[in-house]
Amino acid sequence: MSDDLSELNFRQDLQEALQADDATRWKIEPVGALEIYVSLSPASAPTEVFQARLQWRVYPGEPPSLKFRDPATGRLDVASAWPVVPGFRPQSFDACVNYCIEGFNLHPEWRNDPNLRWNSAGNRVLWVIRRLQDELDNHYTKRF
Repeated sequence: MSDDLSELNFRQDLQEALQADDATRWKIEPVGALEIYVSLSPASAPTEVFQARLQWRVYPGEPPSLKFRDPATGRLDVASAWPVVPGFRPQSFDACVNYCIEGFNLHPEWRNDPNLRWNSAGNRVLWVIRRLQDELDNHYTKRF
């Protein structure tokens, strides 16, 4: 259950993300109070579309849950919905990265590391989407 301040902050940052200059690279679909689907494609494979599900429990104070969604079925447990990118674990349906809650659950020591801990400053919706786009543009090899 989200709180009113999280929802207000999220909506405000989501609007800014939708109007960003680079927003033409992705499609953002609001789903719930603190949840969106973001469709992105790697620069090297523009016809490959991946749909990330980002869901925050507290915004912007905690990182979101990151899952890749199979658009045809809506399922979050389809390995082929995941791109092959370092840190992404399609067979476990999670990512070992410091911009999602799954990564922090796998590596609790990151919470205290000044280089890896979650930074809640600024527009975290836009920051996470840009981070995902950068991962796809620079590290994508194939669909799992």
